[in-house]
Amino acid sequence: MGLNPDIVAREKVVANSDYVGDGYGLPTAAMAEAVKMLAQYEGILLDPVYSGKGFAGLIDLIRKGHFKPGENVVFLHTGGSISLFGYPNVYQLPGYI
Repeated sequence: MGLNPDIVAREKVVANSDYVGDGYGLPTAAMAEAVKMLAQYEGILLDPVYSGKGFAGLIDLIRKGHFKPGENVVFLHTGGSISLFGYPNVYQLPGYI
């Protein structure tokens, strides 16, 4: 089977790894801001390793005017919100010592 090439052309898909930070599993300030922002405004939890950093990149690109008004942008949330519990100090969660 596979994706219908008339729906999304391969050349239209862009992967950007500019927002990884210092490495895998290492929090960034932008990631923490993005995770908090989406949780507060939309009630959606992002993981701090992949989706959180990806969403931080999306926010940065939007702020920089990278996308044209009316342009379609798709963000894939890959799950993993359970890993938020591994980073209590990043989010100042209650009960963290």
